[in-house]
Amino acid sequence: VNQLFDPEFVGTPTFAENFVFSPTCQSAILQVCGDIENAKYENIDEYILKDTSGRPIVDCFVEELGAFHVAYQEDPNQFFTTCPSEPNTNVTWKSDPSWQINPADSDFNNTMNKFVNSCNGGPGNFGYKYDNVLGWDGTTVRYAGISVDSKQLSPRVVLSEDETRVIYDTFIDFSKEIDKKMEDACGTKTLMTDLDQKFIYMHNQNVYKTNAFKGCIIGAIFSFIVLFASTRKIHVSAFATIAILCVIASVVGTLTMLGFTLGTTEAILLSILAGFSVDYVIHLAHAYNHATGDVSERIKAAYGNMGISVFSGMLTSIIASIPLFFCTITFFEIFGTFLCLTIAFSWIFANLGFMLLIATFKVSMDKKWI
Repeated sequence: VNQLFDPEFVGTPTFAENFVFSPTCQSAILQVCGDIENAKYENIDEYILKDTSGRPIVDCFVEELGAFHVAYQEDPNQFFTTCPSEPNTNVTWKSDPSWQINPADSDFNNTMNKFVNSCNGGPGNFGYKYDNVLGWDGTTVRYAGISVDSKQLSPRVVLSEDETRVIYDTFIDFSKEIDKKMEDACGTKTLMTDLDQKFIYMHNQNVYKTNAFKGCIIGAIFSFIVLFASTRKIHVSAFATIAILCVIASVVGTLTMLGFTLGTTEAILLSILAGFSVDYVIHLAHAYNHATGDVSERIKAAYGNMGISVFSGMLTSIIASIPLFFCTITFFEIFGTFLCLTIAFSWIFANLGFMLLIATFKVSMDKKWI
C-alpha cells in the first residue's frame, strides 16, 4: 500500500475462509446490535453518537435483512419499488421464527440479491447503504459487520495520537468481549476498524513522532560534532548545542499552541529542524573562537564582527517567509510558519542564549579542547 501515489488505495482485502453467515450468526449479530442500542456495553457507550432521543446510532443491516425477509415471504414483489418499514421502530418481525436466511436454502442467492437491490434499486438501495458492513459478492456473504457513529472521531476533526488511542483501545477491548459470542456463531473472531482511517492516522502519528524525535536528536548530535570540529572547544560546542535544543523545543511548542498536528509534512520539517537551527549559532561561535582577549572582549568582538550579518540574515529570511503564510497549498503554509519560527528562535537563542551562557560561565579559551 502506497497512499502517497494513490490516496484511495488501502490494500487488497482478504477474507476469513471460516466465516459462515448462518442463522446462528445472524442472531448473534442482531443480539449485539440490540445490546449496543440499549447501551448495555458501558465501556463504549460514551464514544457512540446518539440521536435526538438519546439512542446510540447503529447501522445494523441484519435488522433490515430480517424485516425484509419476513415481509418478502409474504409478498415477493413488495420491495422492488419501496423500502420496508424502519426495523428499529417496527420490530414485530423479530417474533417470526423464520426471519433468518439460511445460506443452504436454494433461494438464498435470489433473496440476498433482491435485498441489496431494494429501496428503488438505485444509489439509495440497501447494497449501497450497507456497502461497508455487508460483503455480498453476488453468491456469498464474505463478511458481515456492525457500524456505529463515533462521537469523537470525525472526518473534519483530527485528534492527537493519545486521544485516538484511548478510543481505539476501548473498541479493541469491546471486540474481544463480543468475540465470546461471535466466534462460535460465525466461525471467526471479530475485526475492529474505522471507516475514516483515523486509526491508521493514529499509527502514522506514532511513526512520525518517533522519526521526528530521532531526527532532532541525530541532528543535534551532528551539530555538536560540526561545532566541535569548527571551534575545537568542548564548552563552546556544548553551549551552542544547548541553544539548538532550546530552538527545537520552542518551535515544537509554538507549533502545538498554534494548533498544528503531527503529519507527514510536520514530521519531515522537524527532522531537519536541527540543521536549520545551527546556522546563526555557529557563526557567533566561530567569531567568538577566533577573537582575542578575555571572555568579555571576545563576546564584543563576536557581536561586532558577526552581529549585523546574523541579524540581516534573520530579517531577510523572516520577510521571505511571510508570503508563504497566504498560500492555499497546505505544504507552503506549514513550511512558511516553520521557517519563520525556526529563524526567529534560532536568532534569539544564538544571541540571547548561547552568548549568555558564554558570558555567565566565562570558561577560559586558553585551555586546550575545553
